[in-house]
Formats: sequence, C-alpha cells, structure tokens
Amino acid sequence: MGDPSSETFGKVLADARVARGMTLQQVSASTKIPVSKLQAIERDEIESLPGGIFTRGFVRSYAETVGLDPQKTLAQFEARFPEESSVATLHATIEGRANEEFVKRQKTAKVLIWSALLAVPLVVWLLVVGTREVRSPADRDEAVAAEGETSGAPASETPPAAAVVPEAPRPTGPEVRSDPPPAAASAAGQLTMEISPTADCWIQASADGATVISRVLRAGDRAMVVAQGAIELRIGDAGAFAFTINQRPGRVLGAAGEVLDVRITPANFLTFVAE
Repeated sequence: MGDPSSETFGKVLADARVARGMTLQQVSASTKIPVSKLQAIERDEIESLPGGIFTRGFVRSYAETVGLDPQKTLAQFEARFPEESSVATLHATIEGRANEEFVKRQKTAKVLIWSALLAVPLVVWLLVVGTREVRSPADRDEAVAAEGETSGAPASETPPAAAVVPEAPRPTGPEVRSDPPPAAASAAGQLTMEISPTADCWIQASADGATVISRVLRAGDRAMVVAQGAIELRIGDAGAFAFTINQRPGRVLGAAGEVLDVRITPANFLTFVAE
C-alpha cells in the first residue's frame, strides 16, 4: 500500500479490487452496497455517503471483500477523514442512548401492563363486595317483603292501580240504600261476609271504616270481610255480586251492570239475607 500522502484512500481500495480481478458490480453483489456508493468511496467523495456508522460499515465490508484487513483499513479511513470519525462516534452515542431509552420504555410498558392485568380482578372483587355491602338491612327487608308479595299476596291487599277500576259506566247518581228498619242484631255482634262473585266484578269493601278490598274479583274468587260495626260496599256489577253474611246466603242486590253503594250493620244484616 502506497504512502497516504501520495495515494488517496479510495485508490487503495480500488487497487485491491483490481488486483483480485473484481468489478464494482461483483463487489456490490457481495457486499449489497450500491455501485454508486462504491464509486464514491474509491473517489474519496465522502460527502456522497450516508455518513457515520453507515459509511464505516461500507468501508469495512469493501475491505473484507477485496482481501484487505478491515480493522487496519478502517483505521486508515479515520486517519484520512477525522471529521467523519467524529460524526460516526456521535451517531454511535446517539444510537446507543436511543436503544437504552427504548429498552427502558419497553420495561416500563411491561410493568404497567402487568399491573393493569393484576388490578382488574381486584377491582371486580371490590365492586361485587361493595354492591353487597351497600344494601342496608331495610333494603333487604323490603326485598324479602317484595318476594313474599310475589309468591302470594292475601286477597284483601290492593292490587296495582291499572287493575282496580274496570268500573261500568256509572249513572248520574248511584243508588244509596238507606238502612231498613232495625232488626234483631246478631248474637255475637260481629259481621262476617264471604264474597264469591259469579262473574268479573269490581268491589270496594271497608270494615269499620278501613278499606280491605279494592279490586276486581273474578268468578271463583273468594274474599272475606269481618267487621264489628259496619261493612260498607261499593259494587260495580250488582248482578254478579254473590255473598254470604254470617254464614247465611245473601240475596240478589241489583241488576247486571248496576252500580250500588251498600252499608251493612249488625242491626240490619238480616235484611240482606235471602228468604
């Protein structure tokens, strides 16, 4: 190899290539370096190369392919182009720091992902437990009461408002029957009425002033009303209303579709008994 002062760096590589009988195309096929970049190296046109570690890699690969020592050739390149060596060192430093930052970010991302995966079951468990604890004893009592009502409510309880009033058109004024002349009171002084309509009949019944029934009773239904002082009735269909009073069959109170208001007391209940 000639004196660097009289022989350019690129000519050293070109002479080695020619000595091995290789063309630029053959060197390019072996190193995968474009022919234009190999020509720039042989002409010392370093500004046409990508610079930094890339140019150093080109020089090393070229030297190995044409039979030169890659380390010595690279040292000669750095001595001939010291500014390029500084750029390569800077690029290597930047690349190394970038790699370190990338690795750190990967580790941080893995930690965050695993933390999130581990936290999901804990959050679900806390939500389930919290939902159970929020229900107060009063809430649980209401839930039990609601279940009891669903399983079977007493016949005397008031149903939803939508099912309460299939009331027939009422006349301008319902017939109000006054109490008949006093009759003998029952021996016990108590009124026990069992209502068993023969067809759908809306009924409102009060015992001693307290409403105990306010709904539609259907054929086959049974309802009991017990009072000490008075039983007051509002009947939506008198023709379908059938009953017993103190275990005696009651008489027909009116025609089909007739709306009646009736008041039964221990003093007059016998007048409502069938003859």
